[in-house]
Amino acid sequence: MNNVESWICYNYYSSQLYLNVLPKSTLDKLTVKGAQMQPRNIIVQAFNRSRREVMGEISLPIQVGPTIFNIEFQVMDIAPTYSCLLGRPWIHQ
Repeated sequence: MNNVESWICYNYYSSQLYLNVLPKSTLDKLTVKGAQMQPRNIIVQAFNRSRREVMGEISLPIQVGPTIFNIEFQVMDIAPTYSCLLGRPWIHQ
């Protein structure tokens, strides 16, 4: 897991969330080698029914226990409570 600093430990898992969300402020704090954000033109609906624009998508290695997953995150300019939000899609990889 050399590509991403391991300080992302305060995350939130939701069985109701269908996207993996990474706040832009969290991405800015990471040292990511070789991973580039790809632009995306997506609007998502938040829990409070507000609509938010996705800035882009990035694939990052995330370690859960002894296993490393390459997870696709939707990068959003939001005020985070958590370092990242993990939805259900990564469980099925």
